Amino acid sequence: MKTSHNLLQIAGAVAATLGLSGNVSALELDIYGVGHLSVDSNNDGSDTVLAVASNSSRLGFAGNHRIGDKLRVVFQFESGVDLTGNSGNDGNGGGPRDGQLFTRARDSWLGLEGNWGKVLAGRQAGLNQWLYDYNLFADQIGDLGNIWGGTGLPGRVDSALSYTTPTFSNMNILFGYAPETAANADNEVTLAKLNYGSGKLKVGAGYASVGQGANPDHTAWAVTASYDFGDWNLGGGYQSESDIGGTSGADSSSYTLGAALNLGPGTLKAQYVLFDGNQADTDANQIAVGYDYPFDKATTFYIAYAATSNDANGGFTANNYGHGKAVTVANGDDPSSLSVGVVYKFDVGLIK
Repeated sequence: MKTSHNLLQIAGAVAATLGLSGNVSALELDIYGVGHLSVDSNNDGSDTVLAVASNSSRLGFAGNHRIGDKLRVVFQFESGVDLTGNSGNDGNGGGPRDGQLFTRARDSWLGLEGNWGKVLAGRQAGLNQWLYDYNLFADQIGDLGNIWGGTGLPGRVDSALSYTTPTFSNMNILFGYAPETAANADNEVTLAKLNYGSGKLKVGAGYASVGQGANPDHTAWAVTASYDFGDWNLGGGYQSESDIGGTSGADSSSYTLGAALNLGPGTLKAQYVLFDGNQADTDANQIAVGYDYPFDKATTFYIAYAATSNDANGGFTANNYGHGKAVTVANGDDPSSLSVGVVYKFDVGLIK
């Protein structure tokens, strides 16, 4: 009996430390989504085709469940949606067959959060940890991911664990890990991300290592920065990769610089990306210009143009990452796209 009493005391102390109590507060739950459609004129370097594309459209549920005063369960369940029914190419990774609405899981996780930080488990961001720090054409043609993600770095990582520190001195740090998918597969993923924000300045730094079996790990690190001047903002970044795809000595450096200007009711924007590979004739650059017009808080219309120039052994696209109906590009081709699109977002608090 004494042993049982001691165990109950220990359990009570642990529960008090974590903020557990017998009273569970009400659930907080939001339903949110993005519908993004565009009409694109895509040129693969020789021929032009017209396409209607669904671009990273999504539907999700997110919320938290408080347990006591100091701990809460947090969750997000998010699925890609293909508004065109093509499924194979919707900017979310596609689905197993045409004609289906829901395609592939996006960031979806379950975790715990307290004043000590946050722990999550599930499908989580990989390259996307820093790709969207300053990406003026996210999910549009000219997305930064066409270049920074064009070497095979995963945008998201399955079965991942992560810990994010509390914010201190305007900064927090994330540590992530995904174990190998099978015995001796040697395809573990390790991530780290630092975020700093103070007033109008934002700075980020990221690192990723992706196992390639018996070959060297594909590693990358990046730094990003942006500053908001009021009517306009400026930002950019640098990404370095080593042993790309597990090929020893296949390294690269990538740079991006962008600027956005509030012009009338909308925003005029431009972004330039340069890929400098150490393998013969693999260099590439991408330029994108566009104008976003917010019809209201939920709806944005836009027009954008993007063009990518590849060296003889380069095969980067202008409309692939996060954007549906990507164009197949042969090495040495110089693709371009002109796009007119609409983005509709909603976020409804179902339970507060």
